[in-house]
Amino acid sequence: MDVSLSSESFYQGAKNAAHRAMVDHGRPEYDEFALHAGLAVEKLAKSVLVAKNPVFIAEPRNEDMLLHFGGHLTVDEEKVRTVGAKDAIARLRRIGVLRADAQLDLLIALRTGAAHAAPNSTLAKGMVSPLARTIETLLTDLGKPMDDFWERWTQAVTAAVNEQEDQVFRDIQLRITQARHAFEDQFKNLPPGSKELVLTGPQPRPSSWIEFVEVKAGGGPVFDASGGDCPSCGGPSILTFEPIETTATNTHYRANGFTCSMCSFRVVGQDDMAALRKANTPPMKGGMVFTHEPTLTSAEVAVLKIKST
Repeated sequence: MDVSLSSESFYQGAKNAAHRAMVDHGRPEYDEFALHAGLAVEKLAKSVLVAKNPVFIAEPRNEDMLLHFGGHLTVDEEKVRTVGAKDAIARLRRIGVLRADAQLDLLIALRTGAAHAAPNSTLAKGMVSPLARTIETLLTDLGKPMDDFWERWTQAVTAAVNEQEDQVFRDIQLRITQARHAFEDQFKNLPPGSKELVLTGPQPRPSSWIEFVEVKAGGGPVFDASGGDCPSCGGPSILTFEPIETTATNTHYRANGFTCSMCSFRVVGQDDMAALRKANTPPMKGGMVFTHEPTLTSAEVAVLKIKST
């Protein structure tokens, strides 16, 4: 039988497609993610089927394929047809390798939709967990280790199937990894040490700083401040602080955003910020209090604070 139809060949094809899917998801290009994620599942499903019996990947409506994969008929290579993703999954469910999973079915449907029309990006974005979960099940059946298949993505996909953590936290961990790999990939064809030179080179701001950004309508001034090292690439980051409470002499601020200009990792909103602080990141400021005279306006408070720092 053609070596391209071997279990190992399907395994390698699944591995390449899965890695591309993770890169697509981080860009974010969710239509491409759906295509490559579905392809990864299809190829790994075929790898499992071939490992059990090559006949199991025969196209169900073509009798010649059954005879070909059984070794009793030779068919020209260009005429060989194998089972599709839906049928491959159905066969694995029939023999107990996979179980019914509505999210996996949705992923395959999105893959088909992405090939012919614009997919629902919101749905595709949330498909990392069913992808990782299905891959894990199929690898277990093949006796293949997770880190051999996922390599540098192993930690991220392990977190993606950790049901002990909430979805926001899992999403933040995944985004940290995606930003890190995207940043590292920029230096693949550059001389050794280029990444370190960029990270340790002169920075446009001092290590500790704070500056006024804007005065929001109906609220107090918004500030940007040093956020320390980025958990993704290690570069300098920015925390954005917005007012949450104002008294006659104090304005309380809470960190509501995180941005790294080097790797473009970005977080906005309290839920994501809470998950970011929970992730394995260096300590970062969670809030600030500005003291001011009761007669000063919001804009005057901002100017006064900047002059005093």
